[in-house]
Amino acid sequence: MMENNNYLSISDILVTNEKIPCKFLHDLPKMGFLDPSAAEDDLKAGTNVEIPLWLAESLYSRRPPLVTVDLPKIYKDSYREILNADACTVDMHKLSQYFYEFGCYIAKHDIKGEVASTLINTFRQRFRMLLSASVSTDSIGAIQPLSVNERHQAAAAAAMEKALQTWLHRGDSVLTTANMVANHRKRKRAEMEMF
Repeated sequence: MMENNNYLSISDILVTNEKIPCKFLHDLPKMGFLDPSAAEDDLKAGTNVEIPLWLAESLYSRRPPLVTVDLPKIYKDSYREILNADACTVDMHKLSQYFYEFGCYIAKHDIKGEVASTLINTFRQRFRMLLSASVSTDSIGAIQPLSVNERHQAAAAAAMEKALQTWLHRGDSVLTTANMVANHRKRKRAEMEMF
């Protein structure tokens, strides 16, 4: 069963609604509607179907599992090579809007552990682009290739940058020494003069 940490999160609902390729291990009566090419009412063992992640997780967690989960194409070797070579050239919004979040769910089905390392490497490579998007005046052009998560981070960074600039240019309050610090220095000086 999936964790309910983000149970009421709209973005988590959208992430878990992404389709994932699965292979059914047992015959399932009256479930033929899951396979659009099926002519029968029953779903036969060995059928490969793309189903939403939430359903795949539910069927996979049963004992015995009813499905085996395969990696979606965006996490397979060909895309992984592209992302490891130069992740900044990839339009993440077109590839997968929820690339990082979906990858976190998929990583537990990756026996080799390459999905997790790809997520980390991709974010490391794209971090500089994310920073430039957060301070860019051409916000639409800079934000266009970012995933939803990257867009939220860029927006938060831009808001922080704006707040910092506003505070720095405000100029109405000069930084001064706190009374407690000034009094402490006076006491220390007085103690030193006593000796």
